[in-house]
Amino acid sequence: MESRSSTAREETPGLRWRGGKWRYAILWVFLSLVYHSNLRPIASGDSLPAALIPVSILLDHSVALDRFGPYLRDHVWYAKFVTRQVGGRWYSFYPIGGPVLATPLYLPVAYVPWVRRQDPGTLVAVARITEKFVAVALAATVALLLLALLRRMLPEREAWLLALVFALGTGNWSTASQALWQHTYGQVAILGCLYAIDRWEEGAANVRWEWIAGFCAGCALTIRPSNIALLVALGVVLGLRRTRPGTWIRVLAPVMVAGALTGAGNLAVFGRVSGGYQHVLSGHFIEGLAGILFSPARGLLVYTPVVIFALAALSRRARVAAGRHGRVIVAAGIFSICQIGVVAFWPTWWGGYCWGPRLLTDILAPLMILVAAGLPALPGSGWRRALAVVAVYGLLIQAIGVYCYPEGRWDRLPVSVDSHPGRLWDWRDNPITRTVRGGIAREPYAVVEAAAGGGWTAAAKKLRELRIQPY
Repeated sequence: MESRSSTAREETPGLRWRGGKWRYAILWVFLSLVYHSNLRPIASGDSLPAALIPVSILLDHSVALDRFGPYLRDHVWYAKFVTRQVGGRWYSFYPIGGPVLATPLYLPVAYVPWVRRQDPGTLVAVARITEKFVAVALAATVALLLLALLRRMLPEREAWLLALVFALGTGNWSTASQALWQHTYGQVAILGCLYAIDRWEEGAANVRWEWIAGFCAGCALTIRPSNIALLVALGVVLGLRRTRPGTWIRVLAPVMVAGALTGAGNLAVFGRVSGGYQHVLSGHFIEGLAGILFSPARGLLVYTPVVIFALAALSRRARVAAGRHGRVIVAAGIFSICQIGVVAFWPTWWGGYCWGPRLLTDILAPLMILVAAGLPALPGSGWRRALAVVAVYGLLIQAIGVYCYPEGRWDRLPVSVDSHPGRLWDWRDNPITRTVRGGIAREPYAVVEAAAGGGWTAAAKKLRELRIQPY
């Protein structure tokens, strides 16, 4: 296995664009089509500001949501939970790093003359539609980045199969590709940092990859505060080798700059460095840990059981086979453990209304790196067949979330899960079985059918008939 992995590393030193560009392009298009196939975003109030900030930047040259604030206040009941008015201006309650970085992806829509003339209500609908396209583009790109890294660690066939497992058998499909959650942006930055770590000490280009690792870690921090765990992982990796001061500076300087800018912005708007987040890590750790790993409503091992094979990376045989990929494996492991700890301590570890363990979406790609590291340690074909079985099961679970959720309305019926979190442990009435009984969400297909037959006017009429609100 050692020699086979070494051969694979020599033959596939990374993202070789010249030789594999068409395969990467085809995979990106295929995943995009699959991610769009439910014909709707699966969004929430939390992601609404993220959908609107790029529009504000391009149309009003500001991160403030002044164009939308009054409309949201009068028409959107949850606006007070996702926006804040300061000095007569409106701001997102959540970090703005991700929407700011993704703003160029809104350019094709925001600079259409027709769009610029629309009222705020129509612009909200346009932003929500664009949100799905941007989320799909980012989720498909993450899958390609993971494939590039896996090709450095595994034989070609195994790398492609494991990348597909990530793309379609994890929350990258049911969560990241469906709306602009912080996880959707964060995955790109996190995986970019891990890829750069794996490229360290590759000749004269090493300095460049050190800067890239730091830049990506800084972006991850601005996107989601809990991604400070990536800084912990970087510190551990740097501490494992004799590192010159210049390397520490190149890696950590971008993170410090990003942290300072984020803290200053939060202080100006919210009066505190932590920004809109008012919760502290005050949850019950054991209860939260059990819930995010094993509960029928949010358990990672219930919705994505393939990640259990990440434990194989701890075996001696896997460590021997890791070779020069040890740094990225350590970084992925440290980051995953820290994130699990943070979420376990979070008072609402279940993440509100969502499908599966949404709050652990950020660690899915790092866990797949660990699965890849553990593959050489699997003792026989039986274990690999077991991995294939749970991967297919994970795909089915994600498909239920994509095509059916929120049919069955488990999150809010008979009572809200946020007010009665004990429901998270109800094995007889759980989100999977309730959502399956609810069937496929057919409303988006009815709207598209109406549009095909009667244009936008018919589609708008169908939206009103179905009582679908764009916000």
